[in-house]
Amino acid sequence: MPPVPALPLPRPRFASAGRLVALATALVVLGVCAPVTWNTLAVPVGRPSPVADLAATGLGGWYAIGTRAVLLAAALVSVLAVGLLLARDPPPGLPFPGAAGTAAAGALLFSADLRGQPVDAVLGLAAVALALAEVLPRARAPEGLALGAAIALEPALALFAVLLICRKAHRRALNSLVLAFALNTAAWAARPVQTARGWRQLVDPLLGVGPDNQSAYGLLLRLGLRGPLLAAVFLAAAVLVAALALRRGLAFTADGQHLLAAGTVGCAAVVISPLTGPADFGWLLAAAVGRLGRRPEDRALWPVVAVTVALLSSSMLDPQIEPVTTFLLRGAAPLTAALAAALLPFRRTTDPLWTLHRTPAPTPHHPFGRRRLPLLPAKMRPVSRPNLLMELLFIQVGYGIYTKIRNAAPNRVEAAVDHARDIYGVEQFLRMDVERAVNGWVLRTHGILDLSLQYYKTFHLIGPLAVLGWLYLRHPRRYRTSRTVLFTATGLALLGFWGYPLAPPRLTPGLGLRDSPFGAPDSSPLGALTALTNQFAAMPSLHCAWAFWCTAAVIASTRRRWVWAIAVLYPLLTLLVVVATANHWVLDAVGGVAVVLAGCLFQYVLTGRRLLDRSAALTVRAGAWAGAPRPASRPDPDTVTGPAPPGPASPGPAPGPGPPAAPSTEPAERRREP
Repeated sequence: MPPVPALPLPRPRFASAGRLVALATALVVLGVCAPVTWNTLAVPVGRPSPVADLAATGLGGWYAIGTRAVLLAAALVSVLAVGLLLARDPPPGLPFPGAAGTAAAGALLFSADLRGQPVDAVLGLAAVALALAEVLPRARAPEGLALGAAIALEPALALFAVLLICRKAHRRALNSLVLAFALNTAAWAARPVQTARGWRQLVDPLLGVGPDNQSAYGLLLRLGLRGPLLAAVFLAAAVLVAALALRRGLAFTADGQHLLAAGTVGCAAVVISPLTGPADFGWLLAAAVGRLGRRPEDRALWPVVAVTVALLSSSMLDPQIEPVTTFLLRGAAPLTAALAAALLPFRRTTDPLWTLHRTPAPTPHHPFGRRRLPLLPAKMRPVSRPNLLMELLFIQVGYGIYTKIRNAAPNRVEAAVDHARDIYGVEQFLRMDVERAVNGWVLRTHGILDLSLQYYKTFHLIGPLAVLGWLYLRHPRRYRTSRTVLFTATGLALLGFWGYPLAPPRLTPGLGLRDSPFGAPDSSPLGALTALTNQFAAMPSLHCAWAFWCTAAVIASTRRRWVWAIAVLYPLLTLLVVVATANHWVLDAVGGVAVVLAGCLFQYVLTGRRLLDRSAALTVRAGAWAGAPRPASRPDPDTVTGPAPPGPASPGPAPGPGPPAAPSTEPAERRREP
């Protein structure tokens, strides 16, 4: 009997490691989002569509427990659905697509909940999941039913029906439009007055002109357009953006980038919608898989921008600098990003620059002689100049997060005053309680006091920003190292603000210290700034920490003695100012130096590079990355210890010209002393 050939087993859709990562991500995301969403739905704020309003009325109203339970279930199911859809139809080059999809959907839900729009968050995420189920080729959704429900929730998603028509899926497009029309007709028949009011709200100038409306329609209203001119300009812009997005969506679909095609068309739908809130920008996360840039340093710019704009509030992206900070531009960052997603020339999979590989950076030192250190792999430790726009975005968002966390730290007045007395007692024991003497001297000299207050308010940011710019332009090899130290020190300082509230000298009762000769002792300083900052976040002093960081970065990057002298004077002058204005204790400055040193240690463990590292291998690699000619090779002092000892010549042919020696494949860190 002839042997029966074995049937090939079906390949798993994703590996077991991917299953474990996706399952763990889903459990964590659901565990975090479920309680937050349930609590925020207690106050159902949002602008739901007439169909959703009718459904909520049938369940007993938006405040009913049943409505909250249904919304919570819809939110969690949508989060899981996005992860499963991406796991079934993964985008090219995206690792762990199921886990990435679940995390992105959960982050969008969590962000919108925290921004006070729980209903819009749930409905917007459900619309995204339904639309993806229809347009992704392997989703196997019913013929147009999922997209029809999405259009009923978000009418602007009818643009996906046009995409289906262009893809020759006429039946699915027709079914979706018919279902959306039937649902809206049912809502109109059941509640005609409320439904008409809901549709009028979409084009109401009084609602659209506010900064919460982040659509192109709201932008035109804030520009002052009204009447027929407003309608003509908006319709022309909407038709142009929709046509370009559909064309690009079809091209990405033919290229196999189905998620990018959906994100492009979804962002166009957000742009042309008359009323758009922060919860509607989930399509930016889908468009974040697009690839741009000619260098590895530039490749991460677009994903970082898309994710940041989709998940963070517009106020954190506002630099608070006029004329950039105007009423028109407040809230325009998400609209700009969505418009860019619909129009940017993302690369095709056939493009030679589709895949960019980063050259591994050398490891000058193994921290503490541990072979498992540094923690970051070689490809994540570049020494080249990073992308400027992404660095500016990091600085802006980092400072925004720092400000919010610092001001959100609880004002525990009694604990802060007790800690201040403890600090003052320690300073008295150490004979370093100079606050009274310095503050009294400054109060008697009004000119120095005014200069000190101005210095305290301005140089806090000017100094670090100037040093960062100088390092980026003149010493890019030092820039990444110094920046990591600065961000780590700031993060550690935030932990100190939360864990150890401390009253500054001017707010400590009984000392008589103040920052103005006309104010009462123990009063709040700096006028209007009191209402904007946390007055009991004094330990450690970030004024002194950032000034000390500037000195360390400058000394590590240059050998000019006069520059060293200026760099050393900066933290000393800052210490004098913060003590003279009674804003910090001397031990606060010690704490600032400590967090900077801790940041240096963390950076050393993370990358294996020190601030004062002048490794020859690192210098050569940095020059090669920057496009500079590679210097001539030198003998390694650790491997070439001196001339060979004299002795009889070894027999054999005399050395002559021959093929060059093969380059050593031994890692650079093994040829140097740790």
